[in-house]
Amino acid sequence: MKCPYYMIRWDTLDRWLDRGEQVLLVDLRSREEYGRGHLKGARNIPYEELGDRYEELPKDRLLVCYCSRGAQSMRACGRLCHMGYRTVNLAGGVLYYRGKYMETF
Repeated sequence: MKCPYYMIRWDTLDRWLDRGEQVLLVDLRSREEYGRGHLKGARNIPYEELGDRYEELPKDRLLVCYCSRGAQSMRACGRLCHMGYRTVNLAGGVLYYRGKYMETF
């Protein structure tokens, strides 16, 4: 199965969240990075654990994956897509996110 590759910018994500689109944000960074700040409502599944935890993700929702800079989430999107998930990657990760949904602690 060939999976389409989709990447969205932070402003597109904010528009989706503003409209209440039914997406699940998947933060693929470490627990420590997630604990310092993450997108509101994101589920933390560190990239290294994805192979063991992918079944925690729903197949009936669009998954918006992100990491620090976008490379790991891009690979994760490809893996998940081949397993039947609908995925998009947040371009540039949280490093380039400039929207209003970032929660820092």
